[in-house]
Amino acid sequence: MTINIILLFILGAIFFLFYRYLKKRALLIIAKVSLQIGILVLFIGAFFRLFVTLPSNPFIKIIFFITYIWCTIGINVNFMLPLISLIDQKIDKNI
Repeated sequence: MTINIILLFILGAIFFLFYRYLKKRALLIIAKVSLQIGILVLFIGAFFRLFVTLPSNPFIKIIFFITYIWCTIGINVNFMLPLISLIDQKIDKNI
């Protein structure tokens, strides 16, 4: 019981120091990292989920693969990367 209380205080102190260190930058860094992880999970996960449901015709799978990669690169280059770079600028400005 006392070990749990001591551990609680130690972990609380560590998280408090971590919070104090990051303050304003924390929310922006969390937003940036979650966007980057979300991109990977969304596009790679959706690709495999859709690719498995396609008929076993290799021609259809090749066309789907090329089209999906083309659209994914277009979305990431034109929308997500500028958004992430704006978040980076805001993080650098707050430092």
